[in-house]
Amino acid sequence: MSDQSTAGRLGQRLGRILLMLPYAIQNPGVSVTELSHRFGVAKRDVIDDLNLVFLCGLPGYGPGDLIDVSIDEDRIYIDMADYFSAPLRLTPGEALSLYAGATALAELPDLANAGSLKSALDKLGKALGVDGDAARIGVRFEPAPVQHLATLRDALSRKRRVRLEYLSATRGELTEREVDPWGLIAALGRWYLVARDRLSGEERMFRLDRMKVAEITSDAAEVPEDFDAERYKGAFTGEGETSVTLEISPAAARWFEDYYPVENSYELDDGWRKVTMIAGGDRWMATLMLQLGSDCRNPEPESLQQRARALAAAIEARHR
Repeated sequence: MSDQSTAGRLGQRLGRILLMLPYAIQNPGVSVTELSHRFGVAKRDVIDDLNLVFLCGLPGYGPGDLIDVSIDEDRIYIDMADYFSAPLRLTPGEALSLYAGATALAELPDLANAGSLKSALDKLGKALGVDGDAARIGVRFEPAPVQHLATLRDALSRKRRVRLEYLSATRGELTEREVDPWGLIAALGRWYLVARDRLSGEERMFRLDRMKVAEITSDAAEVPEDFDAERYKGAFTGEGETSVTLEISPAAARWFEDYYPVENSYELDDGWRKVTMIAGGDRWMATLMLQLGSDCRNPEPESLQQRARALAAAIEARHR
């Protein structure tokens, strides 16, 4: 079993616990059955998660240091440790990241009336100095069909296969395919569906704004237990084990390593940075080089340069 698979499962479990705990605290006496249905996990997993929470706390591990969880005839009661009453203190960077993420979340159609979220955003905005002037911090996503976003979230919650009519940017053709949805990712200002393409059998990312049709089927979707959304930052597919190097300009270097899977990097004498990264295939890397344009140079292996030129020529010929 790989360390990456283990980390993925642990991350999923931690995320699940962080979602269930606030709900159980706000709803004393909620049943194990309700938590199981609401969060889409087996009852045994709910029990295992609560047993883990029972051991969480600060050193000292006395009654006031641990989270107290009790289950009485299927009913759950949670008392938080004393230190949870202390106010949360965020660094400016953490607060800005939280504000940007929550603002994007508030744009979702089914959260239009989420009063608690908007109230929290207002308070956080005042702490950041926005104080109602939303223009000072902008979070914008390219438009995606609202009905597709709702359909795919439904398919994910029910673990159902989806039929897509999808515009392939590389071929310029509308294709029909069935996919096993794994997760929805917001990256680089767009919404993506991470899924297993049944046609090719490969892991793919599909942009929602290129979907003409998205329909839920009656077939069950196969979702890997170790699915980890963190692998897909920067719309990177997570596949591939080939290391490549290239040099990026000072302008691109300010954001590049936050979006792409860089293994290591160092600054050159002229201010450019040389980065080593994991590539998700030659075509993926060639596309990235075209996006960077004059902000990248000297790719290794050299074959990537030829691949990028060939891709550029194909795009030019198609548009011509």
